[in-house]
Amino acid sequence: MKVLIAGAGIGGLVTALMLHQRGIAVQLFEAARDVREVGVGINVLPHAIRELEALGLLPALDRVGVRTRKLSYLTRQGQEVWSELRGTYAGHEVPQFSIHRGRLQKLIYDAVTDRIGPEAVLTGRRLAGFV
Repeated sequence: MKVLIAGAGIGGLVTALMLHQRGIAVQLFEAARDVREVGVGINVLPHAIRELEALGLLPALDRVGVRTRKLSYLTRQGQEVWSELRGTYAGHEVPQFSIHRGRLQKLIYDAVTDRIGPEAVLTGRRLAGFV
């Protein structure tokens, strides 16, 4: 069996790694010509980090992201409205990360090409159907 995945975004790439880890062949089709580091900063919550940790990506995340300690909302004058500890600082088993979305995607893309092979992601191709 071979699973076809439409899109080499974060979801498609993580799905490919999870399937590969379970011995299932995958092929990703990405419409863009290149997988590039685009986007803005995001926070990846512990429940998602647990899945990335299961794929062995925690050391790579530590190299490109920041373990989030605390989330705070402030007024324009800098007065704290609300604050809450995050990730391991809040008692979770795994951290929360603040990371650039593009760097996260590149990190996962690199893991796919290293583990499955560069031919696993076909760029410049739209998956319109299969036979």
